[in-house]
Amino acid sequence: MATITIEQGECLTSIALARGFDPQTIWDHPDNAELKQLRQTPQALLPGDRLVIPELEEKEESLSTGTVARFQLNVGAVKLRLRLTRHGEARADEPFELLFDGLDPITGTTDGEGWIDEPIPAHATRATLSLRDGLEKHVLRIGHLDPHDSPSGVQQRLRALGYYFGLVDGEVGDVTAAALRRFQTANELELSGEADDATISALRDAYGS
Repeated sequence: MATITIEQGECLTSIALARGFDPQTIWDHPDNAELKQLRQTPQALLPGDRLVIPELEEKEESLSTGTVARFQLNVGAVKLRLRLTRHGEARADEPFELLFDGLDPITGTTDGEGWIDEPIPAHATRATLSLRDGLEKHVLRIGHLDPHDSPSGVQQRLRALGYYFGLVDGEVGDVTAAALRRFQTANELELSGEADDATISALRDAYGS
């Protein structure tokens, strides 16, 4: 059994695949119970989090002489879920294209609330989202979202929603406080300039995770 320290850009799926595990097997291990309670979702771990990797269990299979067997690790579906908005309004029914290096593009249309919810390659760490027939493009860094209740996670969500324009450095200074007040004003919350429970909850709902 080993314990690893999470680095930026890592998520449970990428860690599990690299070690031959189903992600849920690692997440449900008793030694990860404290981390599971702290983070709630395995796809938003914070750099510095400690994750226990159990030992791989050997499994015996009976085969006839001269036969060839194929074994497959089933890790379930990995999905990219994000919401497109413009000036606070959902970009509903908008065609999009997702491009991954060396793979066929994924095309689709946002739903009535502007959501994209698509299965993606489990090993993907980067994608390009193309909109308006290629006139608008966004580079997506997959696996780089920090937990919603961490300072850097708050900054990431505020920036994605158009309230914060500074660096994502985990330091809650004047610029972050001003962004929090703008978000609180828009959502009719108490103007504390702090990431209190009500603000974090509203921020998570607005961002979608």
